[in-house]
Amino acid sequence: MSSSASYVSRVVCYLVGLSLVAVVLTEGGSMCEPIRLPMCSSLPYNKTRMPNLLDHSTQENALLAIEQFEELVGTNCSDVLVFFLCAMYAPICTYNFGPFGSETIPPCKSVCLQAKAGCEPVMNRYNIPWPKYLACRDLPVYDQGVCISPAAIVDTMPDEGECMEGDDLSPTEDNNSQSGDTLPSDTQPSSSYTEPPPLWLPRETANCGECPYNYAVDRDIFFEKEYEYIIRARVDSFMQYTSRLMFTTVIVQEVIKFSGLIIPEGEVQLFSRGTCVCPLLTAGRDYLVLCYEDLNAGRLLLEPDCTVVPWNSKKIKRLRKWDNILRREQRRRYERKRRNPRPNRRRV
Repeated sequence: MSSSASYVSRVVCYLVGLSLVAVVLTEGGSMCEPIRLPMCSSLPYNKTRMPNLLDHSTQENALLAIEQFEELVGTNCSDVLVFFLCAMYAPICTYNFGPFGSETIPPCKSVCLQAKAGCEPVMNRYNIPWPKYLACRDLPVYDQGVCISPAAIVDTMPDEGECMEGDDLSPTEDNNSQSGDTLPSDTQPSSSYTEPPPLWLPRETANCGECPYNYAVDRDIFFEKEYEYIIRARVDSFMQYTSRLMFTTVIVQEVIKFSGLIIPEGEVQLFSRGTCVCPLLTAGRDYLVLCYEDLNAGRLLLEPDCTVVPWNSKKIKRLRKWDNILRREQRRRYERKRRNPRPNRRRV
């Protein structure tokens, strides 16, 4: 092959390579990648996307920049400083699912203010101002925009011996908790009640003998229940945590919808009240799960009135369409409620 032909061949390969890269970037944005910043190794998420919120194009560049805060982190001036810095330098990667698409999610304004309140006085002692590029004023407020906080990450499985807040909830006959809230105060045990220690009993199967509901992916059910998360997950195992609470460990493979909690890819626990699971599940199988979130405890719930069906990718387009309609309706209800916080009541 002549030198000119070889040159042309290399140019063609180069242009083809650039076109392939362009396709990847235009179709899905930059790829998710494992976090490699040592300071951020303890985060409740482990994937990020570059460029970050400070326009660092690679994690190597971000590492050089975040290292300047190591001494400040060592002062323990704020419990949320590391989370705030990492959310700026290694923002969570949400892939291309849910309401966020491929956009980069910033930390919430409250997280920034908390970190600044604790650490700015320490910096001022050395005549170092809080950096302008970490200003809090432009960050979103949690209920007025999309942002991330430590409480907005799905909680991971507790360590052995650790007691979890809310584990003393009594099982109910119809766990219809559409808002993901804990049970009313009148169902809570008295202050003199002492919760027994965790059981940590693995279960080969945990299905209830009979479940009150067996919902399919149905439009009327979807709009009636207003599910808060939708995932594709493979059931891994079951664990009886206490006599009143158990969880199902699943491997999240795809997230179709999430609301108040960021759902990471990989191992996640779905919490159920009682000693058995409804809807019915089989370990090793893939399911489409539609259910609710517990924002207070940072958990995903699995309750009898949730919809769980064998995985079928053909249902996803339909669910996304329904969810867009549902979100618009929810926004309209919210606006009506905000404009009329106290509607007139008919007197009897």
